[in-house]
Amino acid sequence: MTIIELIRQLLPNGTDAFAVGEEPAAQHDAVDYTKCPTWPPDLFAVIGSIIDRSGCYTLASPDREALAAHQERLDEISTCTQAWNHTISVIPEIVQVLWAETATTYADVRLAAVSKNATLVNILLILFAAADEASVGMGWDVDPGEAMRRKFASVAFAALTRGDAEVSLPYESRSLCVMVPAEQAIVLPKSITSSVGCTIRSLSHHLALLPPVSVLEPRWILSSKKAQKDADADPAAPYPLRLLLVPFPFTIHASSFKLSSRRQKLGTSENHVPAYFELLQNWLEPSGETLTAERLATQLILKLIDQARDETGAAPHGVILPECALSTELAGRLAEALAGSGIDFLITGSLDTIDGKHRNRALTFVYQEDGRITMDDQNKHHRWRLDRSQTERYALDFDDDHENNQWWEDIDVNERKLPFFGLRKDMSLATLICEDLARTDPAMTAIRAVGPNLVVALLMDGPQLAVRWPGRYATVLAEDPGSAVLSFTCAAMVDRSNWVEAKPARSIGLWRDGGGRTQEIGLPEDALGVMLTLQSKQKHQNTLDNRSDNSLSRQLTLRTVVPLFLADRPTWI
Repeated sequence: MTIIELIRQLLPNGTDAFAVGEEPAAQHDAVDYTKCPTWPPDLFAVIGSIIDRSGCYTLASPDREALAAHQERLDEISTCTQAWNHTISVIPEIVQVLWAETATTYADVRLAAVSKNATLVNILLILFAAADEASVGMGWDVDPGEAMRRKFASVAFAALTRGDAEVSLPYESRSLCVMVPAEQAIVLPKSITSSVGCTIRSLSHHLALLPPVSVLEPRWILSSKKAQKDADADPAAPYPLRLLLVPFPFTIHASSFKLSSRRQKLGTSENHVPAYFELLQNWLEPSGETLTAERLATQLILKLIDQARDETGAAPHGVILPECALSTELAGRLAEALAGSGIDFLITGSLDTIDGKHRNRALTFVYQEDGRITMDDQNKHHRWRLDRSQTERYALDFDDDHENNQWWEDIDVNERKLPFFGLRKDMSLATLICEDLARTDPAMTAIRAVGPNLVVALLMDGPQLAVRWPGRYATVLAEDPGSAVLSFTCAAMVDRSNWVEAKPARSIGLWRDGGGRTQEIGLPEDALGVMLTLQSKQKHQNTLDNRSDNSLSRQLTLRTVVPLFLADRPTWI
């Protein structure tokens, strides 16, 4: 494929995002591809795709024999993108000239040959950097004092939250692009720039290039709430983030695991179709009585929020429950019941049967400034495979075929989505479900590109120990892109796993951050929750071509862990 062929593929309706709504160009030959894309994410998607597919990002590091010239180039990029952000309708001359040269002089260069042309590589890296720098703050709220310097970010924020901007985002929260279809490439806001390795992920600060929506459907969900510091906090201190972990359910009976399909022989060989199991949420019907959202809220979670406030002097920003904890209906009603508690978000695992298919999902509810509750969901991408050693550890015996040693979770893994949540200025969060933390495809490519500050992995697993599998895979994300990772399981499975241990470890969570800290989060006997206080600190980062982010990124560190007890423990726990 040549450069112009890729440009035409990515920009089928032209390059002018501000002209959307006018009569679109019907054929490629009716589009003037010498005109630069007017919307920086579109330029980023096109140039980024050329750079990524050609592999020429490996040439981005500055020439150590010509550092003065490299700095001059960076200064020129900074100057022109500041001007572009001030008058967004006027593309800087250098950007337009270099784009036109790419689309004409180098139009017929094949992608495989790009890296061999030093002049072309230099042009592409300048255009990519210009698109990235012009998008500073894009996808986040913009402070009034920055509005004149970040007009593109202001327009994007209006489009994402109100829909009344100068540019309409046709793919809404799935992509910041206007002219580049989501079926071709996706661009999302970015939180952390990977500081290790040599990939295109290390070449941008503000935008992330993701695969097309057919691979994985990402979303970018914004919270309209402003971050509030504690009343007695130092005004110069970084914002804290407080999380209330509620390791519900506290009891899971063996009857919750049921054989749904036996192992079956396939043909005349030794090949078999594996056995499957399903989960029954018996814990939602303690003593035969259905657990309601009102009881869950008033008798447990709201009391834990009050207890957290009493113990630490501050209320939590978010409440998190583990994998499969609730049903979607119960979770929705719980979110409504917690609306007046002051929290900013609720994350919980859910288990449902929809159209005859079992769905293991994560639900995230974000409480907006105007009282609305924004919810997004995601299916688990990979099935849990139970083996004989696990069933023996958890004291499960639901299959009378004692020659069988493996059972797969009977869930639907279609419709793969991954929402990212912009919780506050320059701070984002993503959720994974159990095995999705350990598998590379499809979520890890998106997570490494966006670099969320916090990744929460919801589990139905045994104790969260640094030596076990969640600790190993959390380390990978903590190094690249540098996210903090919190794995969190329910007390019930921890206790079932501990029945065979002489020295049980009642660790419901594991924290691993980009600074290298690993912390097991214990749940003392009779405790019903844990309050984590995280500190958000400025972090300075550079791209491969040595552009500074001026310390805009944030790194989360764990400050305190406080177990929470209730004098009047609910009878249904």
